[in-house]
Amino acid sequence: MQEHPYSAFRLGDVRGIYPDEINEFFVQKFAMAFIRHFELEGIIAVGRDMRESSLSLQNALMDAIQQSGVRVHDLGLCTTELGYFASTTQSISATIIVTASHNPGAYNGLKCVLQNGIAVTYDTGLAEVEHIMSQMADPQQGPAVDITDQRVDDMPARLAEDLHPAYIRFLKQQFPIDTLSHAELALNGLNGTAVTLAGELTKELGLPVTWFRKLPGPMPSQGADPVNPMLTRQMKKYMSHQNYDLGIAWDGDSDRCVFFDSLGDLIPSYYIIGLLAESYLQQYPGAAIVYDTKLCWNTEKVISQYGGKAVRSETGHAFMKQRMRENNAVYGGELSSHHFFGDFHHCDSGMMAMLRMLQILKRTDATISELVAGIRQNNACTPEISLSLEEPERAFSELARYYSANATDVYHFDGLHFNFDNVWRFSITQSKTEPMVRFNFETREDGDSLLSNALEVMDRISPFMSDETKIADLLFIQ
Repeated sequence: MQEHPYSAFRLGDVRGIYPDEINEFFVQKFAMAFIRHFELEGIIAVGRDMRESSLSLQNALMDAIQQSGVRVHDLGLCTTELGYFASTTQSISATIIVTASHNPGAYNGLKCVLQNGIAVTYDTGLAEVEHIMSQMADPQQGPAVDITDQRVDDMPARLAEDLHPAYIRFLKQQFPIDTLSHAELALNGLNGTAVTLAGELTKELGLPVTWFRKLPGPMPSQGADPVNPMLTRQMKKYMSHQNYDLGIAWDGDSDRCVFFDSLGDLIPSYYIIGLLAESYLQQYPGAAIVYDTKLCWNTEKVISQYGGKAVRSETGHAFMKQRMRENNAVYGGELSSHHFFGDFHHCDSGMMAMLRMLQILKRTDATISELVAGIRQNNACTPEISLSLEEPERAFSELARYYSANATDVYHFDGLHFNFDNVWRFSITQSKTEPMVRFNFETREDGDSLLSNALEVMDRISPFMSDETKIADLLFIQ
């Protein structure tokens, strides 16, 4: 077996540059291999995000699925979470969404789940799909799928029922109108797919909203990452023009959700995870909470306070879903701003994150700044620093060599983590979707000391940096 013949295969999904790493030939072969490996029947739901290449890729994907003898439910332009919802409906055996999430416009990809939102990772099926694809004819020899000789009447049906109304009814049942704060909201779709769902949802719930970057496409040149510093500055400027109580932004396929206070300042997702975990544990004492470990002390404190079960997870939506399902968790929070919900088949949802936060604000009769202030009294952290490193494995080894002697605890779990007397810690992890390494720092004491320690760590890896990023400009206390 040829090892990793396709560079677009990642640990948790499929993602690459269009058309070099992922194109119409690729998705056609993928569809046939995916169906063959998982022995799929019934209906496969297929949707897409707003990228220029997504419509062509979706059409090629649906043609290949039909050619394989399986019916298609065309979800059209939609959020990824609508695809997860589709997977819970009768007869749909899998969902494939054409999206590269927050990545810049040159990228595209595929997010796949089986029935009832069961995630597919490289270890749970994508490796076998890649192997099957490697045995197929090379695209240069002709189209991966040739449907020109097949009669249209012989093709399995292509359905196009709009699932948005059904999903909105589901959300309204989960989050009744009278449980929600009707704060003035500034919504930022980042020209992604959020408005296709949040537009009608907020209207039906009677929420007072205005939109920034509302319409799908064209996406921002730097991508649709809602925590990108340039994009957060744009959001702050937008919110300064009117009195808002809360700002909310989603990424390109709207499965990530971030929050801004009334001044337009980004609330770190680390603190949001703590608030949501507390809310669910108040409702379900002792339940399991899943979290990634890049920043974790506050999350673990909340879980312990309410007698919950703390479940560590690798980063990535597929891994979080798997841990959620294995532990029947009520909530899972990832530092990247993915929020997972037990009552949504353990899938992530940007809409449910928004609605749960509105429930918290209603119940506490507090602003988001007031809620976070209590957390900040006992915790401080820096923003996540993402760097492209030359020889990242050597960089990891250099940090391990230097810091292991003085660290109270060093452990390997989805990266490398160093704890210094339970006063401060840092973690380094390799991204599963980009050629980047993530650095995170947190402390239970003085923020100035944390900045000093963080700068020392950054100085240690400076020989491995492939650009001239000014780290001092990126490090501050959140």
